[in-house]
Amino acid sequence: MRALEAYIGFSTRGSTMNLACLSVAVLLSQGLQDEAYYSGIKEAFDPMYRLDYEGAIERITDLGRQFPEHPGPPLAQAVTLWLRELFRRQELDDLDRFISPGYFTSPTSRQMPEDDRKAFESFLEQSETLAQRILESRPGDLDARYYLGSVEAIRGAYAITVGRSKLDALRHGKKAYQYEKAILDEDPDYDDAYMTVGTYEYILDNLPWYIKWVAVIAGYTGNERLGFEYLVRSAEKGKSVGIDARVLLMVLYVREHHYEYALRLARDLHQLFPENFLFHVNQGQILKKMDKTGEALDVYTSVERKAEDGAQNYQKLPLAAFRYSLGLELLGAGRREEALARFERVAADPEAPVREGSLSRLKAGQILDLLGRREEALARYREVLKLEDAAGTHHEAERYIERPYHPGKRG
Repeated sequence: MRALEAYIGFSTRGSTMNLACLSVAVLLSQGLQDEAYYSGIKEAFDPMYRLDYEGAIERITDLGRQFPEHPGPPLAQAVTLWLRELFRRQELDDLDRFISPGYFTSPTSRQMPEDDRKAFESFLEQSETLAQRILESRPGDLDARYYLGSVEAIRGAYAITVGRSKLDALRHGKKAYQYEKAILDEDPDYDDAYMTVGTYEYILDNLPWYIKWVAVIAGYTGNERLGFEYLVRSAEKGKSVGIDARVLLMVLYVREHHYEYALRLARDLHQLFPENFLFHVNQGQILKKMDKTGEALDVYTSVERKAEDGAQNYQKLPLAAFRYSLGLELLGAGRREEALARFERVAADPEAPVREGSLSRLKAGQILDLLGRREEALARYREVLKLEDAAGTHHEAERYIERPYHPGKRG
């Protein structure tokens, strides 16, 4: 995961043609793996992992000015726009969405803002152009080829998560794999390249049978075991993709039911970036899958408390929606009073989305009925009818006004 918000041109700002030529000469003499660059990019990425996009923007912008001919900064810009879009959709805080077979192919009415989409494409083109410029001066340069592969990898990731195009994702993924695999054939110690190759190996080995046979006929086969080995290597040794690989491993471990490994990664990531509530929430989701409901609920209530206390970046958590979901989890665990408290708080929140506000009142009414507090329950049901009908809540409320709610009874 990388961070930057908007493109700021580097090559002409504050420099003359002679200085630009000098910077190219220095870059070519040092290579793209200049230690000053890697130190700067790690420092720039740190705020992004903490969900501080603005801080990352400033740092990567400065880094781009220092290295105007490096393909890394515009690539980081593109990746950040992609991740910011996923964050805007609140699709980064739920592991289930990423391990569900239908997640990447499910239709969505959400569209990425046109300006952001155009900027995303422009950033990738800039990174690609800069990498190709290096290759013109130094044919075969592994670092430049690595960035070309990275550009294709990001195009593929964008295609499957935002564009919802499997064909585009497979096309770009294949190109990325070919770039990075060729690099590893020449230099097996180029650890960053193992992330893309490992991901591709895993995906190919887990394709549905009706797609997999086409890949086999085309000469492409995958190896899940090898995929995990490569991802672990890039997580442990990668110079710029270590955190990315760990996040991906966490998701894949959940998919493969290796929950202990996934939980360990989630905890480690949250320890590294305590301001990132996503890694905190992930721990609860994994614990729930491990049937450790009590521990999962403890994690969720801890997240809620940090958001209420204004912990850094936890204010970015959509608290009303999260609190409604927490209420459902508590209700499912038989903790009615605690669930009722959450639903009542959402109902009293003037900034709560209409859907969560209406559903919370309905749920509160149901719990009040179960607790024998009929008059309070009726008040909640009538409040539902005053709101916009969301998810069929009006029909449900009318039914429970006529007859008290009771689990398993209809009509």
